[in-house]
Amino acid sequence: MKKIIYGILYLALLVGVFFGASSPRVHSWWADISKKKLPVAENVNQAIVNTVTNTNLNTVNVNTANTNVVIPLPDEKNLAVPFTTQAPGANWDADHEEFCEEAAMLMVARYYQGQPFASAADAERGLQAVKTWEVKNLGFYFDTTAEENAQIIRGLYGLHVELVTNPTVKQIQTAIAAGHPVIVPTAGRELGNPNFSGQGPIYHNLVIRGYTSDGKFITNDPGTRKGEQYVYSESVIMNAIHDWVPAGDRTIAANGDVVNGKRVVLVVTE
Repeated sequence: MKKIIYGILYLALLVGVFFGASSPRVHSWWADISKKKLPVAENVNQAIVNTVTNTNLNTVNVNTANTNVVIPLPDEKNLAVPFTTQAPGANWDADHEEFCEEAAMLMVARYYQGQPFASAADAERGLQAVKTWEVKNLGFYFDTTAEENAQIIRGLYGLHVELVTNPTVKQIQTAIAAGHPVIVPTAGRELGNPNFSGQGPIYHNLVIRGYTSDGKFITNDPGTRKGEQYVYSESVIMNAIHDWVPAGDRTIAANGDVVNGKRVVLVVTE
């Protein structure tokens, strides 16, 4: 009997220590647990086929730059968007601190190309290719706006982009259901991601790759090595959506404002 009592007390002590730790630790633990319950990730071809053939669905309109058709909307969806952090070699220097936009665009491009990242070096080459295009065509690469990111995606990858202003949860889900990842510019500190260093980035871009039936978005967040299939609540994402508002010299990082930026997302299609 004493062994049972001691066992219960020991278990209670462990639980108390764990949950008495900082809330970020608990949040991170819960995020890891949640990943085990996510829908199976589908590549670009599977995503379209499975959407059309699923019979237990609601019908919605899809209206993107490439599409204006009626398709069924699944209860949940998860696109197999390859993941990289914005610092694949764990070198968080001045460039890589600012590479979230580049990483988000690169991940979506690799999804459509059907090319997962072979290595950190492969991801780094991709990021540097985006930077090279930006410097050549824009004259800068820090803090690109949603419109500028659309220009980069079209020019570098030949993909189509629709900018959706004041998006709704349903519009984002509809794009995902059609097999189209959504790039989201945000006020990064409003995301509350416990894996960010310090307060987190002022301006931050991530990819919404899926959604769940219980009100969450599945993302690839390049701002952390734990960002693959990172789950945010819909309300957190929707409240954090803000574009960048530049102020003056574009070659200076964080030279502008995000809190007053418009609410816009990028729906990327082939």
